[in-house]
Amino acid sequence: MRETQTSSASWHEVLVWGMTAFAWAVAVWGVWVPGHSVGTQVLGVDMAEAVKFLPAVRSGQVHIWREGFLLPQVTLSLFLSVHAWQPRWPFSTGVRVALTVAAAAVALSMLPPAWTPAVLRAGEWRLQVMFILLGLLAAAVSPLGRYLPAQVGDVLLLALGLGTTFVLFRQLARVWPDFESVYNVSLTYGPGVWAVVVGVFGLVVLVFMSLHARRA
Repeated sequence: MRETQTSSASWHEVLVWGMTAFAWAVAVWGVWVPGHSVGTQVLGVDMAEAVKFLPAVRSGQVHIWREGFLLPQVTLSLFLSVHAWQPRWPFSTGVRVALTVAAAAVALSMLPPAWTPAVLRAGEWRLQVMFILLGLLAAAVSPLGRYLPAQVGDVLLLALGLGTTFVLFRQLARVWPDFESVYNVSLTYGPGVWAVVVGVFGLVVLVFMSLHARRA
């Protein structure tokens, strides 16, 4: 039997899902810190590394949770893994496999630059490696997501998204003055930052849709 025959999602629900996935992708690969040129822009995927080199962070004047900037990647990876095989979505098997591979790829994007097995064993990277392994494990068991009630997965993802938003904006408030000092110009948040907010809004809508479908 084709998996699309068990789908209960309407076209606008699929559209919300796609826009939510796109928003989190922009949060990961979109611009967070705008610069004078492409070379001076900082993307979301690079934020966890970039903040380490800020003068105030290096000197210890500003204390941050560096791994917090990896949370958009964690959220996107888990979002794809949780939804890839849920029967409510009218995806073909090929699309489901592609989403699972994409979830694993997003998890691997958290690898530090110039990494080696020895580097990954260092204490500095322990939590980052745990995030990567979480994403890879979720991708590996993603087909079991078809047995997970839609509303449970959506609520858990929303909780993660809300926590991610809180952590990120709190961290940005601490490091933003240092970015402005380094760039010697007043900066506004790039589209990647606001994509996090859009992504959370999408997660809220998905929760309401899944709860409504349960009552129907």
